[in-house]
Amino acid sequence: MKRGLLIVFVALLVGVTGFVVTRRQCSCERSATATHDGGTLLPELEWLHHEMKLSDEQFAKVSAMHRAYRPTCEALCMKVATAHNKVMALAATGNIASPELEAALQQQAAVHLECQRALLKHLHETAAVMSPEQSKKYLDAMLPQIIGTDAAPMSGGH
Repeated sequence: MKRGLLIVFVALLVGVTGFVVTRRQCSCERSATATHDGGTLLPELEWLHHEMKLSDEQFAKVSAMHRAYRPTCEALCMKVATAHNKVMALAATGNIASPELEAALQQQAAVHLECQRALLKHLHETAAVMSPEQSKKYLDAMLPQIIGTDAAPMSGGH
């Protein structure tokens, strides 16, 4: 069951990676002079600005942190995609008991862990810019997305 959830999570991350890569290419095609300066190329932060009612100073700090984290995120997404592709290729051979597949699954889990740690650190650093109320609301919204809703114990003895 845990492997299944890991595979689903990795597949989700691969999808996000594809979206980011596609979005980035489209952004570059739209404007050769466009920069990631906290303006219109950071639409993922607009909801945060409005939903958390950030001040302009808070938003500037969060935007700078987001831009600084972006290369780390992109690198981790590429690692996740590479690990996922390796597992998929090995699993497709049908030899599910191979040491190579076991090693690839271990690597995939390690990359997933590295990604979660980095993202959790980034979320808490971002939350530290906010007031306690804003921070709680932000973490309440974001942590289930990062950790997953399946982290809670299941009822029914499973």
